[in-house]
Amino acid sequence: MRRGTQDQGGFTLVELLVTITIIALLLAVLLPSLRSAREQAKLTVCAANLRQVGTSIHLYVNENRGWIPRGPAPEPAEDFEAQDFATNQLWIGADLPFAPTQHPREYNGLGRLLGATVVESGHFFCPADDNLNIIHEQPRIGTDQRAYGSYLYRQLDHLPKSAATGRLDQLGSYRVGAQHLRVEALALDTNSLGPGPFGHTNHRALRANVLFRDGSTTGFGDARRMFAIPAEAFPQYASVARAIDQILTRADYAYVGSPADAPQLSGTP
Repeated sequence: MRRGTQDQGGFTLVELLVTITIIALLLAVLLPSLRSAREQAKLTVCAANLRQVGTSIHLYVNENRGWIPRGPAPEPAEDFEAQDFATNQLWIGADLPFAPTQHPREYNGLGRLLGATVVESGHFFCPADDNLNIIHEQPRIGTDQRAYGSYLYRQLDHLPKSAATGRLDQLGSYRVGAQHLRVEALALDTNSLGPGPFGHTNHRALRANVLFRDGSTTGFGDARRMFAIPAEAFPQYASVARAIDQILTRADYAYVGSPADAPQLSGTP
């Protein structure tokens, strides 16, 4: 009996290769757009979290005679975890033999909002935090371990002496060279390009959200890494502190202009 020659309905090898090639080309076209959309979504959530932190700061201020959250107070004065240094630490933890602290098991910086306002601990973390702090750090809050968030909180850092009380409506202004700058920035994405454990970025340090004194937040493109502590600032503590002051100056200036036009502090890397 003669075998039939009708089409069996399957793909030929050539057709299969063409289909795979088309799919590969479509993925090559779509993946950058999907990646960009995902990064934009993270930036939006990050800004929303920071805005919620700003709302909570204002609630705290209303309940505490105008004072912003800060602390704990330095005891002794040279204690690193002082109330006048910018920090992303939320919880201090307990004394450790190799790293003693003067303030065991206390909230620090923005962490003082917890329990005092409606803010939740998740708001202290950026979804584009490359250290995955919301996974590693959030569970440490309230334990014997130290906990760090995604946002650098100013506290009283780089404020004029007239603002030492830390009242939100009296943060004052300061002079850099011939320019007068009003204190406007309260917090921003933590970005550090330091080596090893000193490295930490949100959004790969290519963008930064800034929380201002009035509760607003603004996102800035940062291809020049203007809002990041540069690698060359490490490991000198004084250089790191000065670099943070420069970042705060740019953040203050960004309220009314471009951070790229902010005045340069002397002695910054």
